[in-house]
Amino acid sequence: MRDLMLLNGKIYTMEAQLSKVEAVAIRDCKIVALGKNSEVENLGTSKFRVINLEGKTVIPGLIDCHTHFLSFAHSLKRIKLEGISSFNVVLSVIKSFASRLKPGEWLVGGGWDKNILGDESIFTKEALDEVCPHVPTALQSKDHHLLWVNSKALEVAGIDKSTDDPPGGKIKRDRISGEPFGLLKENACGLVWDKIPSPSTSTSEGLLKKALKIANSYGITGIHDHEDSEAFGLFEKLAENEDLSLRVCFWIPDQNLESAITLGLRSGFGNQHLRFGGVKLFSDGTLGSQTALMFEPYEGSEENFGIEVSSQEELTHLVTRASRAGISTAIHSIGDKGVHQALNAIEEALRSSEKENRMRHRIEHAQLLHPEDIERFRKLGVIASVQPFHAPSDKDVAEKYWGKRCRLSYAYNTLLKTGAILVFGSDVPIETLDPWKGIFSAVTRRRIGEKEGWHPEEAVNVTAAVSAYTKWASYASCEENLKGSIEVGKLGDMIILSQDIFQIDPEEIPKTKVECTILGGKIIFET
Repeated sequence: MRDLMLLNGKIYTMEAQLSKVEAVAIRDCKIVALGKNSEVENLGTSKFRVINLEGKTVIPGLIDCHTHFLSFAHSLKRIKLEGISSFNVVLSVIKSFASRLKPGEWLVGGGWDKNILGDESIFTKEALDEVCPHVPTALQSKDHHLLWVNSKALEVAGIDKSTDDPPGGKIKRDRISGEPFGLLKENACGLVWDKIPSPSTSTSEGLLKKALKIANSYGITGIHDHEDSEAFGLFEKLAENEDLSLRVCFWIPDQNLESAITLGLRSGFGNQHLRFGGVKLFSDGTLGSQTALMFEPYEGSEENFGIEVSSQEELTHLVTRASRAGISTAIHSIGDKGVHQALNAIEEALRSSEKENRMRHRIEHAQLLHPEDIERFRKLGVIASVQPFHAPSDKDVAEKYWGKRCRLSYAYNTLLKTGAILVFGSDVPIETLDPWKGIFSAVTRRRIGEKEGWHPEEAVNVTAAVSAYTKWASYASCEENLKGSIEVGKLGDMIILSQDIFQIDPEEIPKTKVECTILGGKIIFET
């Protein structure tokens, strides 16, 4: 197969503020020339497949910095309850789906949102028992931090009124009888998840290949994936067979930290296709489930401060232990106290670690900030790994439960002004994988079709948004010398777009189509 040369385009390198060239050549996976057409053509066009861009826009391939990609792949065949606003319709959909299953076969899926369906008191085991009594059922909430289960699922998991709440989790119970209610929170969800049979390897591999094609169609050439050993094994198999059409930076769960240290793994181990990013930790829960850890209680409540999934002491120990072993941490933190405690843990770890062992620690989500913590991201070198689609998607729930505190929620522009590093992702399958909707959300702070943005002072410009998906996304995985911009010596990962997103009205951004996705000079998607 010949190498690739692109001519006559508007090629935004993202190496500097909107720097542009006309042409680029890729040989043996890497960029070997860029500049004017005449300069690149000097390499000899006969050795390359030549594409005449005819003025079209090219940018580096996009990197989604927060995915649960195997979960997304599995979701392609599971029950989907997203966007349904009627509880009766939810039950009807579940009943219909359950009717196609055999007794004992698990009904798994989710996407239901208690914030649009009603109070969480309606999510009972009895409601599910009415529509799917013959199959154990486990349905995740939209944010994946609540699990709605029926009596069969509780029975299989051995959960009854004598079962203790696990650390960092809660089994909702009937106030009088103490019996499980049918709703599990945070770490308690694992009591049921551990009992659900995994799909066969061949099924998972097939679904993963479908998911890869979807990602490539959006112009995504890399992901930072936060999952477990099953997902890593599948990525490894695809990479060995040259079927992995994304570059994967993988983050392991905290229960695998000691094994990684024993093996001597350090962040950055791997190759250009699959590498070890670090360990994923949890500080708290989520806004949607009202389990994110807060300094002050949620609006309308005097008692709910959220759930401390990891104590300050435990979190500090884990971050310090990882740092001393050369392993970066990505800490899920959503509430202002959750973020605060994550920053505390990182600060203590940096203080007690050797200077040369400074990791590129990051906080995932960082949805609500305490005013005193804003500058700490820059001072500590902590990367804010955020998902811009969450801001307009969550605004109604945020206003309801955080009130005036929302001024510093999803505070992307505030963080950028301080000099903090911002990277973008999707949180798929919780939100859409579509990065163009993510860029639109970051730039406008609006849902599609709305006229006014939510806290528009926190919007960022298109250049900053694209940089968060490319240049800074690569920095977050210590790969800034390998990818993230179009420069000689870097990997030839880039995409051809239907329109110039730097010049169009922001309203047009979600309509952007990817006409061609290129990974290391190989075309992996084209219209």
